[in-house]
Amino acid sequence: MKKSVLRKVLAVALSAAMLCGTGFTTVGQFVGTDVSVNAVWVYGDFEYEFNDDDTITITKYTGNGGEITVPDTIDGDKVTGIKGYCDYYDEFEVFHGAFENCKSLKSIVIPDNVTYISEYTFDGCTSLTSISVRKDNEKYSSFNGVLFNKNKTKIVKCPEGRKGEYTIPDSVTETGSYAFANCTGLTSVVIPDGITEICWSVFEGCTGLTSIVIPDSVTSISDFAFSKCAGLVSIVISDRVTSIGEFAFFGCTSLKSIVIPDSVTSIYGYAFCECTGLTSIVIPDSVTEIGSSAFSDCTSLTIYGVKGSCAETYAKENNIPFVVKTLNRSTISAKEVLLGQTVTVNAKSSEDNCTYAVLYRKKSDTKWTVKQNYSTNDTITIKPVKATDYDVCVKVKNSNGKIVKKFFEVKVNAKLKNTSTISATEIKKGNSITLHGSATGGKGGYTYAALYKKKSETKWTVRQGYKDNSEIIVRPYTNTDYDICVKVKDNDGTIAKKYFTVTVTK
Repeated sequence: MKKSVLRKVLAVALSAAMLCGTGFTTVGQFVGTDVSVNAVWVYGDFEYEFNDDDTITITKYTGNGGEITVPDTIDGDKVTGIKGYCDYYDEFEVFHGAFENCKSLKSIVIPDNVTYISEYTFDGCTSLTSISVRKDNEKYSSFNGVLFNKNKTKIVKCPEGRKGEYTIPDSVTETGSYAFANCTGLTSVVIPDGITEICWSVFEGCTGLTSIVIPDSVTSISDFAFSKCAGLVSIVISDRVTSIGEFAFFGCTSLKSIVIPDSVTSIYGYAFCECTGLTSIVIPDSVTEIGSSAFSDCTSLTIYGVKGSCAETYAKENNIPFVVKTLNRSTISAKEVLLGQTVTVNAKSSEDNCTYAVLYRKKSDTKWTVKQNYSTNDTITIKPVKATDYDVCVKVKNSNGKIVKKFFEVKVNAKLKNTSTISATEIKKGNSITLHGSATGGKGGYTYAALYKKKSETKWTVRQGYKDNSEIIVRPYTNTDYDICVKVKDNDGTIAKKYFTVTVTK
């Protein structure tokens, strides 16, 4: 019989022996009750339980913190999980993380075999600055002390003791729930484009955050996402977000004003509850649902929106001041183009009978160029004349003469240019040449391909298909002249070619 199985059998037997003659009718069960008796297994500073497959899950740490390593095995059985434990208060089940409130814990090393770590594992570990994982772990990885899934597409947990600024790696497309929760020392977080959802409670309790930008890739802000971020003064919500979850900004007491983009259709219950510093919010008429108590205890708030909208109805029903606002809903066809291409402004307002003006300038300039003065024409095309960054301003003027501006940034790239070089154009047979792939302009993210052929032939041989590798070695095998072609492709799929002629002699 395997040791772990034997231990469990002995535990049941021991429980039965201890309970004999004390009113128990069956092993581990009180007469007339449903309360069961469970053994607590202890190994050093760790309490644990057995899984059905004879592996072990850590349920509690009782040590003094500092720098610790979770054991790989306990008495020969693999440690595969870090879960936590439950307490019961007045018939309610309260779950605790295995390392909960271990304020002296500074760093932890997770062993190879662990494939499950509970979301609450490190709650209250305010001194924890590093979570690291052994390289052979099949489920998790770590980088710079932060816990990720194996291929670094999901951030699992940033240690609560981390301070200052943090940039989420570009590889990350998902933030796990509670990933940054209670990281009170974080002052800013940069969220990459690839992330589509700000998950449940991901920044809850990050009181040191003062501002954050939601990238264009994000489409939803989930429940409690920024709850209790008391230091948050400003937030920019992308115009792809369609919903703001319950309690999403609950208790963000320093937040003063916010603009909800036209893409949002739902603001759920308690979303901005107890944002006591909030004085103004602009809600477009795209919002057709505002949940119960979405703005409760926002004692200084004025809602700005479109006449007859859901926002106006909500404001009146909840005795919140409402001001009719002209909204500039203009859009632009692209935020990044190649030199020679055009961008089109589609001017639009929340009101009828408006006129539109469009201006633009290079970012390096202070003077604006007027492309269109106030007119009812709502489609305006701009063709930049230089590869640089531009600002575009669209002005909407309503029938009362009120003007509302909206700004866009447009990046104009030079056309893709292949600047690849070759190490030699004449070599001896048996020697090699090196192609150095390079480029400028285009949309970046270059990949390189190389082909060659004898001048006397028409068929090309592929030396390398499109890859990041920019150093390509070619070794001609015949005394003759060769044509060599280097291709560069950018992120937009544009291709630029460059040709070389190489003479091979004896």
